[in-house]
Order: sequence, then structure tokens, then C-alpha cells
Amino acid sequence: MAEFIRDRPGVVIGVAVVAVLVGAAFVGKFLADRSADDASTARVAEVTALLDGARPEQFLTYNAGTRVPGSSAAGVADQADLVSVVASSDLAFVRFQPDGWWSAFAERCVVAEVRPDAVVVRTEKRACVRVEPPRS
Repeated sequence: MAEFIRDRPGVVIGVAVVAVLVGAAFVGKFLADRSADDASTARVAEVTALLDGARPEQFLTYNAGTRVPGSSAAGVADQADLVSVVASSDLAFVRFQPDGWWSAFAERCVVAEVRPDAVVVRTEKRACVRVEPPRS
């Protein structure tokens, strides 16, 4: 084995470089996932506070609601990471796409379900365009 290594230094260097690159990719993915989880947890808390007391009917006329100061719709419309609002009489489904250095490696989407009895905010581990609204 020592003779093989001594006779082929280019192969050994190539294998070492590939191993280092693969290791760096795994470490990068791990760090990106951790940062994404931390940022998403913080964003879930912010969105939960933002939608405290919200009701689905406040989003039915979303464009009109955004012009009412202090309304839940206006608060949502002011968010830079807002993706979309899908509303019906018993459910408003709101998507937020958080941004950070990790976003290219670890997609996250913060979704809020505003129902008459509760507001549930959670994180999906995929891009917002792939998160379908639940059936009412």
C-alpha cells in the first residue's frame, strides 16, 4: 500500500481534496440546518405575536384590510418575508419565507393557520411555493 501511495501522489492528493470537500459540504449543511432552525423558531414566535387575536374574516377582504391601521391584515402586509395569504370564511393561511445565509442550503417556510378558535404557526422544511394550504 505504501508503494502505491508513493508511486501515485496525484491520486492521493485528488482523493484527499475530494474527502475534504465532501466533509466541508456536510459541515456546511449541518450548520445551515441549525441556523435555519434557530431563525425559524424565532420567526414563529414573531408571527405568533403578530397574529395574536386574529380571525379568518379579517383576511377575507385582504386588500381592504391592509388599509385599516392596526388590523391583522395590515400587520401581515408590512412583513418583508410575506409570500401569500389564502383566505376563506373559516381559515386564513399565511406563508412567510424567512431569509438568511442558510436559505440556499436549508429551505424553511413559516406558515400560519388562522382559524376561528385558534392561530397555529409552524415551520415547514421546504420552500413556501411547495406548501399547500390545508382544506378548510
